[in-house]
Order: sequence, then structure tokens, then C-alpha cells
Amino acid sequence: MDSSPHGENSTIALVSITQPTDDSQSTWINISSSLSAPTWTYDVFLNFRGEDTRRSLVEHLYQALCSKGVYTYKDDQILEKGKSISPELLQAIEESLIAIIIFSKDYASSTWCLEELVKIMECHDTNGQIVFPIFYDVDPSDVRKQRNSFADAFVKHERDQSPEKVQKWRNALILASGLSGYHSCTFPDDHKFTEKIVEDVNRELHRFEIPAGEHNLVGVGSRMDEIVSLLELRHNDRVRIVGIHGKPGIGKTTVARALFDKLSDKYEAACFLNNVGKISEKHGVEYLQEILLSEMLKLRNVKIRSTNEGLNMMSRRFRHMRVVIVLDDVDHENQLEALAGNRNWFGGGSRVIITTRDGELLSKCGVDGKYKAYGLSYNEAKQLFSLYVFGSRTPGFFTQQLVGPICCVCRSPSSLKALASLVRGRDIAWREIFGMLKLFGTILHRCIGAAMLIGFITAFIFAVKLLISNYSPPIPLNKPDTHKSSVHFSPFPFNSPDTHWESIQFQPVSPDMN
Repeated sequence: MDSSPHGENSTIALVSITQPTDDSQSTWINISSSLSAPTWTYDVFLNFRGEDTRRSLVEHLYQALCSKGVYTYKDDQILEKGKSISPELLQAIEESLIAIIIFSKDYASSTWCLEELVKIMECHDTNGQIVFPIFYDVDPSDVRKQRNSFADAFVKHERDQSPEKVQKWRNALILASGLSGYHSCTFPDDHKFTEKIVEDVNRELHRFEIPAGEHNLVGVGSRMDEIVSLLELRHNDRVRIVGIHGKPGIGKTTVARALFDKLSDKYEAACFLNNVGKISEKHGVEYLQEILLSEMLKLRNVKIRSTNEGLNMMSRRFRHMRVVIVLDDVDHENQLEALAGNRNWFGGGSRVIITTRDGELLSKCGVDGKYKAYGLSYNEAKQLFSLYVFGSRTPGFFTQQLVGPICCVCRSPSSLKALASLVRGRDIAWREIFGMLKLFGTILHRCIGAAMLIGFITAFIFAVKLLISNYSPPIPLNKPDTHKSSVHFSPFPFNSPDTHWESIQFQPVSPDMN
């Protein structure tokens, strides 16, 4: 394309895209290509002849990709005559997962387009780069056989370029035009044409993208399944509003975010509003309305002067759109009234998901379904805590023994994360535990707040008591071993601590900890 590697519009906001699975489980799609995710910088590289398509198809396609959060590389500067393709541009091609080649009538007259094409086909052959050829007002056979305008362009190239280079260009055209692609004449208009391309690009991206924090999504799948059943996604004729309620730190936002990532690309517009209660208190609900309208309509600088103005604007703009919205951590009904107070604001098939600590608030607002979030099971807590603390490293013996009692009394994801921060990367000796307890209180008070502190300390003290009560100090190294037997150090008198801890029933003080 006739442009430089760093056009003005190269920076696009990224959103995470997840792959929905057929069985709605918490397993996510595996990477099955030679491109390991995420090893690319750009999702899509656009290769096009600017004078033919820049102001029509390319601009529409670029905007449509951006609106779906697809990080797209498009050059916008005109190439100076005789200038060689830059190393930065070649690097951009190498670092793109997908290349979209837009063949137009004068495509072959651009030596830069042809050089890009050669590089794209090399990446396709060696790295498994995905290539989408688009035939815009040209016959694919003209590209493959270099006829008509393509033949005219090569008459000039054969006069001005080396035979080796010309043959490379011809071979690249033959290979690219032989791939499955899109022909503009088979679509009624550019809008439908673009819509189909973007849909297929998203489908390919789903095969490679891994949701942020996937390794920490322990137990999310089963909870998502229950919420999906409340959403009744098969029914596209009506709007449904579903609430998730539960104690602080229990994982409401995590489940809602995972569900949003799974559903968002299936709707015309989507928005996840974080911390609704806190933002509303600080900036007012009008500010949240501005964010919602901006995100859903892809508009900049939306200004709302009053709540009613925001309500009217949402009603006008959203009523024919199928949307999915998540309102996270709502704490007052006026927030719901201002952001999703009337189902008639949204088009048929729309879904609104609310997270809140207050189950009664959901009942007052007349939601269609309520889901009460619950803590992790013992095994889920153990998996999550081990991931936070140990990662892929082998834990020290004593540190490993802390997992059982801690997960026995602590089933909240946020609590486990806070506890894990104390022991991560350390092989803890039993004499250190009480010193850690002091540090533990300081960290939690600073990072989480006093409201949850009592429960955390209760859980930790209980875990330490259980641990110490089963602890037998090792025989001192300077004491003779009269039995000539090997010294065995174990803080537990049983072989499998898991069965012991799992059987213990304990109700901690904090409402967050069950």
C-alpha cells in the first residue's frame, strides 16, 4: 500500500476476545497453529492500493475492525516515487496474525503493494500467517492469470524491473489469488461485504486469543453455565436482565467479565462498566451514561447535561440495537434506573448483567433472574492458591503444607490472592509465621481495608493453629541418633494432608470467607 509504517491511526484500543465453546465449559480453545499466542503485535495488516480503495472500502473496513477492538495496521501516507519499502513495514507484516490483501484494478501498478504481497506470502508459508484475499471490482482470474489491468501493469514492470523480481511478484499473485477469499460482486453493497469480512476475522482471532488471566479462572466455567441458563440466550425476541449478588471478594466481577468476554462479539454493541457504585458517587450517574453511550456507539466526547437527557439519548439510540451490558458493583437503584431502567431502551435479544452485594436491590428493580455467587470448593481454592503462590515452580515443603489449612477456611478468590501475596516465592520456616502475621495485617489493612481484615486474620490464625498443633520439631543436627535411623521431618502425622483439611468444617468471622 502507498503509505508509511506509522500512520496516525495505527494505535487502537485493545479489548480481550474469548472463544465460546460448544459445551459452555470453563475450558478455552487451544492454540493449534505454528503461531503461538500471543506472538504478534497486530491482529490485522491491510495491504491495498491507496488510490483505488483508501477512501471507500479500506476506510469502512478499517473502522469496522477498530470498532470490534481488532488491532489493525493501516498506512496512511503516500509513498514517494522510487522509495523502497521500509524495514519497519516489513516487520509490521511479520508481526501480524492476519493479512488482508485487497486486490483492486490498479493494484499491480504499485511496486510497493507487490513487495508487501511477496512478504505476506512468505509469512503465510513459513509462519502460518492467515491470509484473506479480497477481490474488489476485479475478477479473481484476472489476478491469477495477470490479465487486463494486471497485464498492463506487468508490461511496465518487465521494462523497469529485473526478471527475478517480476517473477516473484507473479508467483505471489498466483498463490494469493488461489486462496479462499471474498469477491465484492457477490455482496449487495460494501456494508454487507465489510460485515462478512469482520465476522470472519473475529472468528479467526478467537482461535488464538487467550482471555486475560486465563490461568486464574479456576471454577469460573461452572458458575458461568448457571448464569447462562438464566440469560436464556436462545430467546432473541425479548430483553433479559440478570443479577449476580454475593459477598465482597467472592468472584462476582471475575465471572461477569469472563461471561462478557465470551458473549460480547455476538452483539451489535457491548459495554462493561466497572465500579458503577464508586464512580457514580464520585462523578454522578451522568458520567456513567456518557461512558456507556461512548462505548456502545463508538463516539467521542459525548456530553450529558442531565440524567433525563441521558435516558432519552439511550432510548433513541439503543432501541433497535441488540446489545450486551455489564453493570459491575452497583450499590443503589438510581444507578440501575439511569443505565438500564427500562427494557424498551434496548433491541430484542439484548442482555444486561448486574453485579452487586445487595440481593434485595435486584428484587426491587425486578430483574428476570438472580444468581447468588458462592465461594470456591476446597479443591478449587487449593488450585487457585497454588497457582498464585507456586506458579510453575516447585514449592518448599513447609510452604506446601500451608495450602491445606488455608484453603480449608478461606474460599474467597480475593482472600486467597491476599494470603498468597505473603508467601509467594518463599520457603517458610515455622518460626517465621508469627512475624508474618503482623506483616499480614498491615498489608491487608492497606490494600483491602478494615472491613475484611478481621476475617482474614481469623482464617490465618486458625490455619496457623492447625499447622502448629500437628508440628513436631526436627531432631537437632548435633544430637546423636542412637537408633541410627534417618531423620524424618513432617508437621503432619498423616500421609495425605488433603483428606484431613477437606474434612474440617470451620465458619470464619468475615462474611467474605465462606
